[in-house]
This record gives sequence, C-alpha cells and structure tokens, in this order.
Amino acid sequence: MEDMAARGVKYVDCYGVDNALVRVADPTFLGYFIDKGVSSAAKVVRKAYPQENVGVFVQRGRGGPLSVVEYSEMDAAMTTEINQSTGRLRYCWSNICLHMFTLDFLNQVANSLEKDSVYHLAEKKIPSIHGFTTGLKLEQFIFDAFTYSPSTELFEVMREEEFAPVKNANGATYDTPDSAKLMLLRLHSRWVVAAGGFLTHSVPLYMTGVEVSPLSSYAGENLEAICRGRTFHAPSEISF
Repeated sequence: MEDMAARGVKYVDCYGVDNALVRVADPTFLGYFIDKGVSSAAKVVRKAYPQENVGVFVQRGRGGPLSVVEYSEMDAAMTTEINQSTGRLRYCWSNICLHMFTLDFLNQVANSLEKDSVYHLAEKKIPSIHGFTTGLKLEQFIFDAFTYSPSTELFEVMREEEFAPVKNANGATYDTPDSAKLMLLRLHSRWVVAAGGFLTHSVPLYMTGVEVSPLSSYAGENLEAICRGRTFHAPSEISF
C-alpha cells in the first residue's frame, strides 16, 4: 500500500481470477464509485436460486454497515426468507468478488482486521496418518473489509455479462471451465449480432460461439466497423 500511495494510486479494483467475464477496471463501475464518494463498493448479481453457494450482502442492525455472510454461515430459514414487500429473496445480493476500495480506506481497515482477528469457521477434511479427518479451519476473506467501511454502495450487474465462475473441474454440473468458456462465447456472439454481424455454425449455437479479442472491444463497443454485414463461422476468434 505504501508503494501504491507513492505512485499516486487512489482506488483499488479487486476481482476474482476464477471469473472468466471480469471487466477489469470497469470505467462504468469506477465512475459510479467515484461519483458516490464512498469508501467501498461491490458489484452484485441476484441469487439464481435460494440454495446457490454464494455469500450475500446484509445490513447488520438498523443503519449498520453492509457486510457479507458466507453461504456456509446461513441456515435454511435465512437462505429461503422472502421479503414480503417485494416477493423476492430477502438476502438476494450475491457477493461475486468484484470490489472497489479507496486506498485510504484499505490503509485503515488493514490495521482493524489484524487487531480484531475475526475469523470464519470452516469444516475441512484434513489428511492425517489415520486417513482423512474432520478439522476446523479459521479463514479471513477480502470481503471482511466491508464491515469496517463507513460507506458502501452496491452495483447490480447482469450475471450473463459479468459472472462466469470456475469452481469445479470439467464433468461437474456447474461452474466449470467449459461452462465459463461457453458463457464467454455466448456473450461475445451477442456483441457481434448487435454490431450487425451474422453467425454460421456447424453445431447448435447454444453449444458454441465466437470470441472477440480484447484488443478489438472491451465490452462490445466499436465493433460495427469489424462486424457489420460480415458473416463469422463459430467457433472462431474476431480480432483486428
């Protein structure tokens, strides 16, 4: 942090490397963050279903700070509770590890986290000379910083545009390298069609798509000159 301060850094963009659709240093998110004048912010998506294994943002007490509760710390009642005024899940804003912090706040919170030593308790299978046994692991997470933030804003994004996690090996039913790759191909295919391009494919389009080089477009913008009136055969890569 001292090095960042010496370089004049004011804001820190934090993201999970296991998300294939991350928009690194998203100018829209950064502009929103600066405009709100808060010390922290997070992109969120709505939970896909009550039992989805994602942490959620909650407010601790009336007027208290926003913080994240891990899915393993939520009981069944909390997971399925409905907000009667909206008809939706009460705890629906998923933490997808897309955060923005001011450097000043991080300097303050680093000392607080080390001093307080608040841990999450996780059961883990631990190898031993007698085989695997159940053990307890004390964990801290980047999102623990939100508890100390005097001001936090949430910024909703579309799951299909910004959240393609890789948490399991190929062959699992969800969140695999293959599923993340397919989400990226589908998103970029929509960009091409929106820019006036056409797609052909030898397998069903829901199983394939095209990839747009980040050198050509950051989030689907400025593709008309490359795509309009042209036909691309999926799978393929589109670049300059």
